[in-house]
Amino acid sequence: MPAPDYQRIAQLERELGIGEQQPEKPTRAGRPVCLIKECTGTDTEIRTWSGILIRRLHEH
Repeated sequence: MPAPDYQRIAQLERELGIGEQQPEKPTRAGRPVCLIKECTGTDTEIRTWSGILIRRLHEH
């Protein structure tokens, strides 16, 4: 079995736009995450393998 052609893989990723980190949208600073006053809940971020933020969850 031949070794993977990493240069070709990198070239294809660049052409498809999947090899580069996408800039993350800024969070909504100043807006509360929870509607409960003085909430002490925790926030969990779900990200893809490449680090792109998919969803934020707030737990009480």
